[in-house]
Amino acid sequence: MSKIYISEVLRIAAEEVGYLEKATNDRLDDKTANAGPGNWTKYARDLWEAEPHFYQSCKNGYDWCAVFADWCRYMAGGKDALHAQAISFQTGPYGAGCDFAVRYYKQAGAWYAAPQQGDQIFFGNANGAQHTGLVERVECGVVYTIEGNSGNAVRRRSYSLTDSSILGYGRPAYDGAEKPKELPFVDVPQDAWYRDAVVWAWENGVTAGVDDTHFAPGRAITRAEVVQMLYKAR
Repeated sequence: MSKIYISEVLRIAAEEVGYLEKATNDRLDDKTANAGPGNWTKYARDLWEAEPHFYQSCKNGYDWCAVFADWCRYMAGGKDALHAQAISFQTGPYGAGCDFAVRYYKQAGAWYAAPQQGDQIFFGNANGAQHTGLVERVECGVVYTIEGNSGNAVRRRSYSLTDSSILGYGRPAYDGAEKPKELPFVDVPQDAWYRDAVVWAWENGVTAGVDDTHFAPGRAITRAEVVQMLYKAR
């Protein structure tokens, strides 16, 4: 199971800004080709082709704002549909509508009036939720979002926190805020009991290994190296 980090979800969402909804089931992977109000997207296709299917039916041809948010989490988690569903508290029936998503968050106690980065923002009125997006950041009383199906495209938007159309915010149970840096050492296995300690020491500049790609975990270290690491770890 790949972990899903806020930074990775938002990075993926940002890369999709400018994607245009397609008129037909053609050239779905091209960002701007075959544009038209047909509600065809690569996002719905990919989630239907997931193992298992992300929804109970293919959602191409339907409004896709919630599909886009789910797709970003799905891709950030290495296309692990079950984990992407789990962090959004999706328990079925697996619909792609905003009202489905709101209900999942509320049932899990993950519904909030104030936003945080990575939250799923929902818009609507007394009749229910009608649109959704991802919170990219919150600054000075303004919430900045990345939304699918915003004017038939993926767009960045911004709103006052007092905007009456905002219903609230669902908060996925992400595995963390920032994706850890990739460890460059080929001799530190993924399942090594000491790997987390090596990652911490490398990220914090305590050690750089014996060269660019080797840590040499079985090598004895000298007193001078111990002193140097203790000094750097202060």
